[in-house]
Amino acid sequence: MTSTKILVYTHALVDGGAERLWACIATAFKRRGFDVIFVQDFEADDNRANVDPAIPIVTLGGNHFRATWRLAKLLRAEQPDIALSAVGGCNTKVLIAKALAGIPMHTLISYHGYNEWKTGWLSWFTYMTLPVLSRLADRTIAVSEGLRDELVTRWKSNPTKTVTIHNPVFFPQDAPVPSAAELAARDDIVLAVGRFVPEKDFVTLIRAFARVKRNTARLVILGKGPQKALLEGEIRRLGLTDRVSLPGYSREPWMAYAKAKCFVLSSVSEPFGNVIVEAMAYGLPVVATACSGPLEILKHGRFGRIVSLQDEVQLAQAIEDTLAEPGEPSERRRRAEDFSFASRFPAYEGIVEELCGTTARHIAVGPDTIAAN
Repeated sequence: MTSTKILVYTHALVDGGAERLWACIATAFKRRGFDVIFVQDFEADDNRANVDPAIPIVTLGGNHFRATWRLAKLLRAEQPDIALSAVGGCNTKVLIAKALAGIPMHTLISYHGYNEWKTGWLSWFTYMTLPVLSRLADRTIAVSEGLRDELVTRWKSNPTKTVTIHNPVFFPQDAPVPSAAELAARDDIVLAVGRFVPEKDFVTLIRAFARVKRNTARLVILGKGPQKALLEGEIRRLGLTDRVSLPGYSREPWMAYAKAKCFVLSSVSEPFGNVIVEAMAYGLPVVATACSGPLEILKHGRFGRIVSLQDEVQLAQAIEDTLAEPGEPSERRRRAEDFSFASRFPAYEGIVEELCGTTARHIAVGPDTIAAN
């Protein structure tokens, strides 16, 4: 039997959570026996290693109009059974390209953020026309219940075709989980991971860390982005150059998780929060701001401390309390398993099988089957 052909589309393999997710989803489908093509608007290599080498990667290039036309030509040539798209304007382009190609292809569009509509005119258009797009697409995916509510109530997405699939998060199955005593004995390293952009609000985190009285505490923020100079300036201004470091973006953050004592997410907007799941997979206690994604992952404080947005006093106190009492790692690891690839990927596969009427070869999908680094 001919395998189902899937086209996976996003803007580029840059260092974002949605882009990493799409790379890993493409790989998971490939290793489940599907025929997969990965398509991006422009070249980027940050998450390329997460795409199985057997998957062809097509770069469209050009502006939005040229990219859409080239995508239509690709659809006509490849005749995929279904296209999965992610991030802002890609959802609009894939639906227009389908119409231009004139092929009977299923479409699954996905939304990964509250503020994507602010990132450019096409992203704005993609949200403003969601009442139409969500009816043209077979399914619209939101990565959290909070984001789904936003899409349906604010942006008028079709509620009957808009569903929530929490992100399947890759982490090594053999990720070392310390005992409570081992975690308590670690150096007081506070870890944060994310792009240096306003939504992550690392400025508030740095200011909060300046209030942490524990002299042995050190803050490590992994990432890169346009706010790097701003963050470095804030670190110097507060006299924290010997306590706060910005080592850069890492394709392999696992060593950092394995050494840290506490993980912090300081975002002002976070529809999900893959990094929270990664940290919990290593047994780390989490301090997070009260965004919809972290609230869902942490079950409103059951599995971590929740603080108000942009409140450096609360954040500092929560960090102090967590370093003093890091708690039981095994409970957090069990919660992380709820968002593993093995737990969440079947929801994507189920939609594809429902729409395309096919069943993949039964190959286990889990961390060891994903080419992620």
